[in-house]
Amino acid sequence: MGNNKKEPFISGTGQVLPHGYEYKMVAILGLTIGFVMFDRFAVANLQSYMKADLGLSNTSLGIITAVFAATWAASGVLGSYIADAKMSRKKFLGIFVLFFSVCSLLTGFCTGFIMLVVVRAVMGIFEGPMYPTAQSFVMPQSSNERRGMNMGLVQVTIIGLVATTLGPIVQVGLAESIGWRWTFAVTIIPGVILTLFIFKTLVDPQTGGSATEAEKAPKEKGSLFKSLANRNIIVCIISSIFLLTWYIGVLTFMPGYLVEVRGFSATEMSFIMSGFGIGAVVLGGLVLPRLSDKIGRKPVVIISAILGAIAAFGLIYGPNNVPLMVVIAFIGWGGTGVNSMLQAAIPGESADPRYVGTSIGTIQLTGELLGATLGATLLGVLADAQGLQAPILVCGISILVTAVLALFFRETAPLVVAKREARMAQKQ
Repeated sequence: MGNNKKEPFISGTGQVLPHGYEYKMVAILGLTIGFVMFDRFAVANLQSYMKADLGLSNTSLGIITAVFAATWAASGVLGSYIADAKMSRKKFLGIFVLFFSVCSLLTGFCTGFIMLVVVRAVMGIFEGPMYPTAQSFVMPQSSNERRGMNMGLVQVTIIGLVATTLGPIVQVGLAESIGWRWTFAVTIIPGVILTLFIFKTLVDPQTGGSATEAEKAPKEKGSLFKSLANRNIIVCIISSIFLLTWYIGVLTFMPGYLVEVRGFSATEMSFIMSGFGIGAVVLGGLVLPRLSDKIGRKPVVIISAILGAIAAFGLIYGPNNVPLMVVIAFIGWGGTGVNSMLQAAIPGESADPRYVGTSIGTIQLTGELLGATLGATLLGVLADAQGLQAPILVCGISILVTAVLALFFRETAPLVVAKREARMAQKQ
């Protein structure tokens, strides 16, 4: 029994890794991406303080969000390609985490709108490649039976726990006690800690997978461009526009809507928004990804998208009662199950395994540029012209469009595909 503790871990692609590495890898990458998203939505959660101090409008808030998303998108696809093909993924990830942490600290020193735009734009450059690069570790370094769950943990569950459950409560609490500027300043501490863990623990993945897979991949799936032309990848790219409009739009404008329109206090708003995080952890990151292994990725995208519409319409027409609004937020943020399908599982199972990071980065590029960048800008203008309820309604419609687009996916869940092939073989 004692020797078992020293046995190495063999990943699904045959890479030999230290004992217990899979769990440590998922924890470090999940916390890293969770911390990235914790910071990304800090401006939205702290907007009431920043609007008063810096004189920001809803349009200004939309522009800040959009510029960040634009640099995030552009660096995401370029950075993930560099990490895939040009340098050590571990070094790349560690350096970028450290640099983005410094930019987070600098956000607290901004004295006006222009300075805030510049700092957040630079931060987007460093944050953009992190998610595709993280998933390029998860895909090859997970065991086959845990791959889907690991992707869900990194993509949704830990993000939901760190960024959308704890994020609003911690950030508003810190802002109330030490001010919004110092709230940003202290975020450099977890960034430095995570950088050390990345360099100390992570191991660069074998980009070609096992020897057998490496031999088959060029013949079966061809070049990067052929991989990106895959039908599922194309549908993911288009769907990501509407997904990111919903996701970024709700998290950006819902805090202000709850306070300014519905009349909740900043503390009550933070608890309602934390319901999103709990829903992401339980539904979006655990229940729905596990369900997708059994019934398929395609139906889970549809189910999740319908839940996502509840996040928008439910909080607009829901009762003026904090506990009930938390329940609505919890159910509605099951919509984040779409995130793990469109941005991890489906492209990961459809693309050439050599270009998983680049494929995910390309999907991120389109979604961030057209959904988060253009979408956030237009939603901010719409909020100033028609009120904060208008962009939330548009977000609800956007996620329902994602449900319709899901009808065009080819199923990729291994167990579901295997069962279908077995049935077809029996008929023949």
